[in-house]
Amino acid sequence: MENLGARHRPNVLFNLVGVLLIVAGCGLTIYGLATAVEIVRGFDPFRGDGPPVAVADGMALAFWGIIVFTIGRYFWRGARKRGGRDRFGRLLIIVGYLLLGVGLDGGLHAAAGLMSASSEATARSAVIEALITTFVWGVPGSILAAIGFRLADEKALAKASVRAEF
Repeated sequence: MENLGARHRPNVLFNLVGVLLIVAGCGLTIYGLATAVEIVRGFDPFRGDGPPVAVADGMALAFWGIIVFTIGRYFWRGARKRGGRDRFGRLLIIVGYLLLGVGLDGGLHAAAGLMSASSEATARSAVIEALITTFVWGVPGSILAAIGFRLADEKALAKASVRAEF
């Protein structure tokens, strides 16, 4: 009879990739947030123009850092699991998170148009463009990740949501 309490030895390659991605994700997040804060600190609101659009670049970098960190956690957690179903599920989860990252990045850069909007109509079109961009990339990513969660018997380690009010 098989010993059900025995655990597999961890796959060292998965652990190594996981640690590298976790460290890189933390670094990207910190650098992105620091960049955004530095840009905002250098902003002069008395000049009459809106905050610089480069803030979106810093925040997008922070989003990518969180996504890279999360993918690293999935590699780390998958080091002990075996089987084609688990590996394929993790691949779908990672692809789903990458698509979600593209959607958040595109939506954030589209929403940066709000900073330079001169009228309500331009602001509304910037919000709609941001929502559509996030939706077009985020929904397929969410569906792929949900399928991957079921296949790998995993749970979501990072979540994102978008809301706009008119």
